Amino acid sequence: MRSKALFVLFVLTFFCNKFSFSQNVTYSLIVVHYDPASKGEFKQLVYSYHFLNGHYQSREELISFKGRVMDGKKEKDYIRTDLGQNILYKNRYLITGIGNIIDLKEKKILFDQKANLVRCSNDSAIYYTNDAFKGKFYSVYNFTTKTYTEVKALLFKAVVGQDIEFDRSAQPYKLNFYPESKPKVVLSADAGFGQTTTDFKKPDVAVWWLDKNTFVYPYFNKDNTEITFMKVSIDSKASAPIGKATIKQQNDPGVFVKISKTQAQYNFGDKKFMIDAEKNSVTELAYTNPENGFSAECKDNPYGHIIKYNGKEVCKQHFQLKNLKTEQNIAAIVKELVVGTESYQQGLSVFNQSKQAWENVDAEEVVSLIGWMKD
Repeated sequence: MRSKALFVLFVLTFFCNKFSFSQNVTYSLIVVHYDPASKGEFKQLVYSYHFLNGHYQSREELISFKGRVMDGKKEKDYIRTDLGQNILYKNRYLITGIGNIIDLKEKKILFDQKANLVRCSNDSAIYYTNDAFKGKFYSVYNFTTKTYTEVKALLFKAVVGQDIEFDRSAQPYKLNFYPESKPKVVLSADAGFGQTTTDFKKPDVAVWWLDKNTFVYPYFNKDNTEITFMKVSIDSKASAPIGKATIKQQNDPGVFVKISKTQAQYNFGDKKFMIDAEKNSVTELAYTNPENGFSAECKDNPYGHIIKYNGKEVCKQHFQLKNLKTEQNIAAIVKELVVGTESYQQGLSVFNQSKQAWENVDAEEVVSLIGWMKD
């Protein structure tokens, strides 16, 4: 009887697998390459790498654009996919880390200005600008009408929270609160020294709002070797440390990723920290939170990083954590060869779930690995 049951289970498994593999699954991996022939303009080439059932088929160039342009006698950033965190929205739009919008379907640049993306909502991308010359305001890009407008409603709020600002005119920073129709309130005369990137830039200070009146921010020490996560109450004007983390300088700005009402992950280069505002704890994570079943070892070891799929080790390779992009049953990395303190890209590698193996794909230098789109 037991043998018969096992035989029936085998037959059912065989036909289920046969049916699943008979369904062709197509994905496109969006990759931005650097054009070495135009160093001054920092030209970027956006490619779509096509995969069928996890296997590489072909690629096509979707669009190219300059990263730098002349504004009178000065050079300024134009479209940059190498700064901040890029996202894919609605399986069609590439929104860069500085706010530019590229329509990958129509192969057009829809928004070429620089603005801080707050969030996307239905057919709109909502931005916040806090500029010494332009002032403070929200703005919205509408994907349907393809129009960009500033929000005139004074009470419009895109996210939970109130009007705060880090005064960066001197060090340490000051933390100010601007109540509506009332004078400015100084919440802290010492809000840290802010992040300093390896190329000596000073990104905006990331903020995680717990509710309308309470938020958490990273207090950087002067040497950028330590972060203290501070919880601030606007009502009581009190600041209290949640915990500390040891760091080293990074090129990309640190960002909060909300996990629950009281928990968030703070991403800082290859380091990831779990911030628990209720338990007042900061924990450095050994592995990233699983996405589509994939998680990666945070620490950069002599062998690189371990990647796990559904808890099982499937890779041990040198790559940057930001260059791990996943979808259902598929993942991609930009491989690197590390020699001393230098690293050299070695093309793409894509995990094939049906074979539980990685497939190498030749590729030129990658500026940004954007992510997967369903075809």
